[in-house]
Amino acid sequence: MEPESAYLALYVESMRGGAVRIRGQAFYAAVTSTCSVQSRSEQRTELLAVSTPESLRGVDARHLDRVVVGTVPVIDAVPYRGGGLEAEIGMFAFPADYLVGPYLDLLGDIAAVTCAFLPPTRALAATALSIPVRKGLDLLFGAATGARLEVGLAHAWTAPATGYYAVVRAPEPPGGFRIRAGRLLTAGGEVRDPHLVLRLDAQRERHSWAEIPDIRAAYQVIADAAARGDLVAAREALASFRRVAVFSPDLLAADGLRLHAKVEEQVRLAFPATGTSGDASPRGLLDLAGIQLYDKP
Repeated sequence: MEPESAYLALYVESMRGGAVRIRGQAFYAAVTSTCSVQSRSEQRTELLAVSTPESLRGVDARHLDRVVVGTVPVIDAVPYRGGGLEAEIGMFAFPADYLVGPYLDLLGDIAAVTCAFLPPTRALAATALSIPVRKGLDLLFGAATGARLEVGLAHAWTAPATGYYAVVRAPEPPGGFRIRAGRLLTAGGEVRDPHLVLRLDAQRERHSWAEIPDIRAAYQVIADAAARGDLVAAREALASFRRVAVFSPDLLAADGLRLHAKVEEQVRLAFPATGTSGDASPRGLLDLAGIQLYDKP
């Protein structure tokens, strides 16, 4: 991946724990991660994630080794500015006696809000929210004395390369590993040792761009001016929108420029008559999500 070329995404495609020989004990399995990417200011930004697959909630100890196949986001489409990717990812098994299910859900919800959009726009809010997630995990690991790490990864990609990665609690077999439909296999069949299958992806488009709060707010100012028929205010708002879009921490620079050009065209269409607000016959702007940021294939 080259800087400013794509949105970086990291997913857990499948996971498998190890059976626990404790009769009558139920467990929750959860994937927790702390990843670090470079922001536009060349500072490191942390992204936290906590996820508990539905099929691994309160399961019998003997069934912790079931394979779960499905896409679990660790990083979901953030602009790659360069500087590599650092990741710490672990799959843990927690005894259900500690009521960890709702607790893990709460931590997961907070982490999702924290990482929805990158700093610096909401740096203070994101930092404030990340603190309880970290403390919550520390308390959970401290309280649940029976918590066990099934498999984990601490790695830095200095030059992220897209593809599949396997983290396995076992030596590599003759012939190596391969992945089919998200499952980890060897020449002898499916891998039964605890493992995680990761997918590192480079996405050329960010489909949720219209949900970025700063972008929506800046566009609404333009739409309000157009609704009033105020061309001067619309042009001033458009200049402000350009700064928001081009320097957005959530968009690639090229996408910010493209979006400004699309919105500039909307303003031109909204005031088709003359260059003065008094003589123009204003028309409403499209809803932000209605703007086609990317060309159709």
